[in-house]
Amino acid sequence: MAYKKNIVALGMVLLMGTSFVACGTENQQTNTGTDTEVNQKTTAEEQTDTDTTAEKDNVVEEADNKDITIPAYEYPGPELFYSVLYKYLIDEYASQYPDADVTIPCPIIVSEDDSDREDIKVYGDFWVLKYDLKGKTLENTSGGSYPGCIHVKTTDDGYEVTSMEVVGDGSNFTPTAKKIFGTHYEDLLKAMEDTEARDKTRAQIIANYVAANGLSITEYKDSGWDPVKLPEENIDSFYSQLD
Repeated sequence: MAYKKNIVALGMVLLMGTSFVACGTENQQTNTGTDTEVNQKTTAEEQTDTDTTAEKDNVVEEADNKDITIPAYEYPGPELFYSVLYKYLIDEYASQYPDADVTIPCPIIVSEDDSDREDIKVYGDFWVLKYDLKGKTLENTSGGSYPGCIHVKTTDDGYEVTSMEVVGDGSNFTPTAKKIFGTHYEDLLKAMEDTEARDKTRAQIIANYVAANGLSITEYKDSGWDPVKLPEENIDSFYSQLD
């Protein structure tokens, strides 16, 4: 009988030991799960903090931009003639587009004929582009191209734009372009196809505007395209001379 009791007692000890081990395993698994949840919670909180910081930075940058008023574009070169030309493009076409922080023209001049000082003819593909300031980037919001011939006359005060002939759209483009440009028609087509040269001119005009006004703008950007870094200013040498 004593032998049987010992067996029973040993069995109870083993059973109790097994229970302790099982309980220990269960507790360890529970603790591990809790640690994982804590780590996940911490990571989520850190990510939230990072996102919040980024959002705050964006808000601060946007707020800073709202406090900045960049000046209207004025031709910074030495020639009064081109000052009148650039101003005409802004006055004539900027109102056709929604408001923006600044309007900057980009005339791609094909040819000039100043043989008649009462009717100076400037042939080109004349662009008018609007921008909003985002940080140190000018983002293009709207604008358009106006191929044609600008007529200018001399006055006692300098120059005055008298009219502009603009090439027609669609099926009217070729006949009107040939009529307006005459022997310069092929030159117009080449200028319109040379997007690299146009972008270079555009970047230089913006860079000269930035330098003339002491702005911290470093690039411009079109919607859906990478930003374009601005070149060094060259106000003294960029703009052509008209004697």
